[in-house]
Amino acid sequence: MTPIAEATIQAAILSAISNIVAQTLKSYNGAKPYVYDFTPLMHFVLFALIATPPNFLWQQQMEAWFPSQVPVVDAKSEKTDMKFSKSNTVKKFLTDQLLGGPVNTVLFLAAMGYFRGLTGGALLVYIQEEFWPLTLAGLKLWPTVSLISFSAVPAERRIVFGSLVALGWNVYLGLR
Repeated sequence: MTPIAEATIQAAILSAISNIVAQTLKSYNGAKPYVYDFTPLMHFVLFALIATPPNFLWQQQMEAWFPSQVPVVDAKSEKTDMKFSKSNTVKKFLTDQLLGGPVNTVLFLAAMGYFRGLTGGALLVYIQEEFWPLTLAGLKLWPTVSLISFSAVPAERRIVFGSLVALGWNVYLGLR
C-alpha cells in the first residue's frame, strides 16, 4: 500500500472514531438515549477521504520547498552532515498557517455545508459565518501541532500525526 493510501485510510478511520465519540458525548451530555446518526459520520469520513490525499501532497511539497534537514559541510573534515533547519521550519510553519490552514478551513466548511444540502449563496453565507469562529478556535491547537509536526515528525508521517490530533479536534467539531 502506498504511503498516501495508508494515510488516507488511517485518517478516515480516526475521523469515524471521532464522530462516534462526539455523538456519544452529545447524547450523554444531553441525557438522551443514544441514537446513532450515520449521516454525520459519513460526512466526516468522506471529507477525510477527499482531503487527506491533497494534504499529504501539501506536506510533501512543503518539505521539498523547506527541507527539515539541510546539508552542512564541516570546514575541517569537509564531511557533509545533515542538520535540522530552524529557518526552514519557521518558513514551513508560516506557509502552513497562513495558506494551508485557511484553505483547509474553507474547504472543510464548504464540504460540510454541501453535505448538509447548502448550495450557492446559502453555502457562501455559511462559510462566511463559520470561518472566523472555527479559525480562532483552531488557533488554540493547530499552531502548536504544526510546530511539533514540522520539527519532530517525518514528512511521510505528518498526516497520521495530524489525524491523531484531529481525533480530538473532530470531536469538538462534531459537538458544534
